[in-house]
Amino acid sequence: MKNDLQTLQLAIELCGIALETPLIPASGTMSKEALGEVAGVYGAILPKTTTPKERAGNPPPRIAETPAGMVNSIGLQNPGIEKFLEGLDDFDLGVPIFVSVAGDAVDEFVALCDCLAGDDRISAVELNLSCPNVEHGGLTFCAGPTSVEEVIGACRAAYPGKPLFAKLTNEGVVANAIAAEESGADALTVINTIPALTIDPESQSVLVRGGLSGPAIKPVALRAVYDVSRAVNIPVIASGGVSTGTDVAEFMLAGATVVQVGTISFVREPGEILREFSEYLDRMGTTASELTGAL
Repeated sequence: MKNDLQTLQLAIELCGIALETPLIPASGTMSKEALGEVAGVYGAILPKTTTPKERAGNPPPRIAETPAGMVNSIGLQNPGIEKFLEGLDDFDLGVPIFVSVAGDAVDEFVALCDCLAGDDRISAVELNLSCPNVEHGGLTFCAGPTSVEEVIGACRAAYPGKPLFAKLTNEGVVANAIAAEESGADALTVINTIPALTIDPESQSVLVRGGLSGPAIKPVALRAVYDVSRAVNIPVIASGGVSTGTDVAEFMLAGATVVQVGTISFVREPGEILREFSEYLDRMGTTASELTGAL
């Protein structure tokens, strides 16, 4: 339970949205069953990415542990936007709800934004720009500034009046961040997982071909946040490798306004990370709102 001093110390604002803490769960790492354990820890809730229709995801194996991280290839398994919205109230902890969306083409992103635009329960939408774009030869939306501009520009028109975030991968992140800002994004989530591969030497076959997350990618994500925050004039949401409260502080010093907690939440309580971050603020005699970009 935070006291009044901690409340003031941890409070942050993101695109005009007041958050009690600068921590947010990374999409895909926050289950409904664990919500009761994070009350008072996260400043906003970000459920798993939703798509226009139900997706079964990729066949197993879909997760492989690696040194200081894991490689996953879940395949955006989810029940689709209609069922997602039916269960959205389950994520209500009295804090803002952000919704992550993904599509296989620009018009799918637009349809999702259209569907969410009139829902007062939703404070912002995060566009997951790391899935294949069938309209551009299977490349990811973040493969280049032109496609980034196309999808964000179309979604901005479909989702007026509320913040629109763009989640970018590390490849070409600065150029794509600039394009995202110019086409109407209100904040940027940096970064997504890094392409990776694991092999089973006994069967002499590929085990999981997917994205690497966890502490192993922290230096890469930190560099991306640092570079992007100096190239744009909109807030940066850090994501990638956080495992301690000190990590949170480092990302904010590098330029992040808020920080997503992902893979580490499977092995550490997010509340411990928030406590460590609060202790850091105490030690430095500062507040979360003063920390961003103070490097």
